[in-house]
Amino acid sequence: MNELSGKIGLYWQPLGGNNIDQISGHCYRYTDCSCSSASFSYTTLIIDIGKFDNYQALGVEGAVAALPDIRRFLSGGVFQAAAVFITHSHPDHLNGLIHYLKLGYKLPPVYLGRYTAMILEDLYAEFEIDPDRRPELRLIDDGDVILVGSLTVEVIAASHTCFDSFGFIIKSDSAVIYHTGDMKIDASTYFRKPTNLRRLKELSGKIDCVVADFCGVVEEGLAVREVETFKRLVKIMRAHRHRSKIFIPVYPTHPEMYIIAFLAALKLRKNVVFYGNEDFCSYLNRIIGYGINFDRLAGKRIKVLYHPDARIAELKDNYAVIGTYNFLDKVFRPTRRDSYGIVTAKTFFNPLKGQFNIRSIEFTTVDEEPQLQGFGHGFLGDYERLNDLLRQPLFIPTHCPRFVIENFYELGEFLGFRLLKPAPRNLELYRINGGECVKIGEEVAEWLAVRYDEKHAVLTPVVQKATSGQGFLKRTISNRRCGRRFKMILHRRRRQAKGQDNG
Repeated sequence: MNELSGKIGLYWQPLGGNNIDQISGHCYRYTDCSCSSASFSYTTLIIDIGKFDNYQALGVEGAVAALPDIRRFLSGGVFQAAAVFITHSHPDHLNGLIHYLKLGYKLPPVYLGRYTAMILEDLYAEFEIDPDRRPELRLIDDGDVILVGSLTVEVIAASHTCFDSFGFIIKSDSAVIYHTGDMKIDASTYFRKPTNLRRLKELSGKIDCVVADFCGVVEEGLAVREVETFKRLVKIMRAHRHRSKIFIPVYPTHPEMYIIAFLAALKLRKNVVFYGNEDFCSYLNRIIGYGINFDRLAGKRIKVLYHPDARIAELKDNYAVIGTYNFLDKVFRPTRRDSYGIVTAKTFFNPLKGQFNIRSIEFTTVDEEPQLQGFGHGFLGDYERLNDLLRQPLFIPTHCPRFVIENFYELGEFLGFRLLKPAPRNLELYRINGGECVKIGEEVAEWLAVRYDEKHAVLTPVVQKATSGQGFLKRTISNRRCGRRFKMILHRRRRQAKGQDNG
């Protein structure tokens, strides 16, 4: 059944980015319906094919992944996808693609950045994807303009936590949409392009809708600048410069933290040891392969080791370890006297706390120093700036739990945001005409749970439900905290506005 028959316009549908309480499995469909010579034609794009992180909660025995359901866009017909665009390399935006290839589906050309292509090539090897089944990869960069059927797609650089992160300007006769991807407004990126504000300023007043990454909107102000993370690391390390060993765990998927921690160690003239689990080492090799030469950056006076082998004695107890939390004891045997830990991510705190306490090691956490965490998503201030820059387009929120947006409406309206109401859910279909976005249909939101046996793959549709794994109480508490936070910000902004009026 042709759901858009005879209805000219640009259509948007979240297939896996507007979950109930999870931030994962991102996937979005854009279909342009145009008419020429009394006949209709359709151009469909897919942006991102991520995997759903908490697939265990779906209850399918033996499942190894969960995917957004895009089978109908890969199986022929008028809605056959003409292209796939990948915003960046993180698994919740990319890794679903590899499972569709493993399942035997043929994908159209895939547009992606060079670093993302490197990650994908590694996934090909890991999952043993036959070369004949691999889609054509077309590399993109900031400023590229790609014609796909009746749609024009312009590539916009985005500040995020990995190389080659992009948003897309999607143009049709019906509307112009800015799909942000994961982004923040931060020009202090290291060896990466920042969000292209110059181009966005040129498009001011010309963008109808922004499909926006609202992950960090609960935090007031601008997102932490990477240069501030660097400065804070240097400050803490300088305060403990008498310690011979500094331990800095980083997220494997965040290349910017590898680099920032490395540069901070150089600033303090610390030798550097990179060491962690297999995942950490794989990403380190990709960073090096991308062109970051740590040895050249270090120069002749600083030694860089990539494994804590016998050569560690060369470092003479003056080094920083950049790695993962679970390999602390394999790098050195720390004591209170000569060691210090710097926890740059909340996820690491609990696993590290026990290790540090057992060894009586002092440490600083991201709770004490929030600027230590390299966060790749814009805060409320980033989106206030974007809203002003683009002259109040319609914002379509994605990439956050639904309760965040539902709590945000009152504050957003006070701040001058035009927001799509109610919050869009997976598999709801919207027609966009200029700055108007209207829901025209919906389907039961499902994930595809994937399990493999020796001969073939099995797909099990699973209806979307609350899946945090933390239970109803945890979700309720998070919802209430979010509501209180937004009310406090609203109260503060109203007082400020009243004070300005009185002044």
